[in-house]
Amino acid sequence: MMKKTALLMFVFGFGCLLACDTVHKVDWSNRPVSFKVVVKPVEGETLGSRQDPLKLPEKAGVKVLVSIDTYGAEEDAEYLEDLWVLLSVRPGKLTVASGDGRYGNHVLLKGGKVRDVPVTLKAVFGETRVWVEDVGYLPRTAAGRKALCSNEIDDNGNGLTDFPMDPGCYDADDDSEEPGSGAAGVSNPVWIANPTLAQVQGYADVTPYQGETITVDSGDMVVTRVTFDGMYVTDIADDMERGYNHMYVYNFNPPMSVPLCEMDEYEGGSCQGERPVKVRVCDRLTRLTGIVSEFYKFTELNFPAWELELWDPSKGPCMVPEPEVITGSDINSGLERLEAGLVRVVNAEIGRKENMVNCDLDGNGVVDFREYSTNQCSEECQCREACDGDPACTEYNQYLQYGQWPLNVGGVKLWVSSGESVPDFDPFNTELPKKIASVTGTLKNLSFLRPKGWILEPRCMDDIVISGAPKPSTEACVEPRTGKE
Repeated sequence: MMKKTALLMFVFGFGCLLACDTVHKVDWSNRPVSFKVVVKPVEGETLGSRQDPLKLPEKAGVKVLVSIDTYGAEEDAEYLEDLWVLLSVRPGKLTVASGDGRYGNHVLLKGGKVRDVPVTLKAVFGETRVWVEDVGYLPRTAAGRKALCSNEIDDNGNGLTDFPMDPGCYDADDDSEEPGSGAAGVSNPVWIANPTLAQVQGYADVTPYQGETITVDSGDMVVTRVTFDGMYVTDIADDMERGYNHMYVYNFNPPMSVPLCEMDEYEGGSCQGERPVKVRVCDRLTRLTGIVSEFYKFTELNFPAWELELWDPSKGPCMVPEPEVITGSDINSGLERLEAGLVRVVNAEIGRKENMVNCDLDGNGVVDFREYSTNQCSEECQCREACDGDPACTEYNQYLQYGQWPLNVGGVKLWVSSGESVPDFDPFNTELPKKIASVTGTLKNLSFLRPKGWILEPRCMDDIVISGAPKPSTEACVEPRTGKE
């Protein structure tokens, strides 16, 4: 065994002596290798600073001017040939103003340079820099023909044809199958304040920060609900009437944290004697970081980290806001501004057991959905959709799997999911009145759900009130700490 190993090592070493001695020469004398990128503010504005960052305009974005110079392989040697480059920004998104020598976010460097290209930065935050890359893109200028990267011809003879098969094709509109040099450059920074929760939501149904790792360190973020896999927070310092100031923080597990220390308790980098505690309703987050994602159009913060400030009843009241009462017309017109927030419905008609149907007609445990590629809808699918359209109807398998049951809110169906948070509540108990006084909870959106995609999730039994008035938010589902956990 030792001899075989030694022989293999000798063969490998001998092969490396032959192969590793090969020199691959690349002629860089007529190719760009780097870019000098300078960002300057438009007249009357600044680029901010680390100590005094710019506030991000919600819609207009931050407008800057970008100048670029190209350099070759020799030290300080300018590259003076025409070249198309791609502009982007990290983090966030960038838009180049339209004009001559511009195609989307591609810009022509005439003689290897360009001056004061107007650019708008959106969904940016923190230390923001403009990137420039030579990706080998060439816009199609000849009318009446397809771009070379979509003409079904191997134009550069490398055995690969068109986008996306040919790596020299940036996209199907690229009029060159030749790859770029890979030269790149990055600008001086623009300093922009971190977003608020509402800005992360984007005041829209889809976040502009999709895939970005963001930090929220402003506002007043109060925990309104804790779940087995995360928590819900609301920025009560923002405009509550305008909304969008709520966020679901997906943590995979019940959130726990080592709380912030008082200065006299801080020693050696930790709170002496303190262990991680469970996050509770009424606690505050002073800083929140995570990756923004859309789960079927429900905005989440994934892989989160936070700094926690424990709620102390002796120092002030719980600041969880009162839920907003929603109606059937609100559901029809859209609830996006309240996504992940606390809401309430009142005097809604609860689904009855006699209105429950089982659409699993073949008994295989699965109810068919509509085939969206063909628009075909089986008998099971038709049963499901008929039930979805009836405000009083519950599909048995949906209730069995997800604990979802319907409320008829002014003739509009709203799903309630209580199977995990209030497992002992039976919505089909025959002793329940036809109408329930109120149901409170956090609002979740799942785009595939019918009819409207919205789900109300009660936090605890306090949120389901059969008759009478609900508890105030300062008390409902609140468990004050009475000592060390």
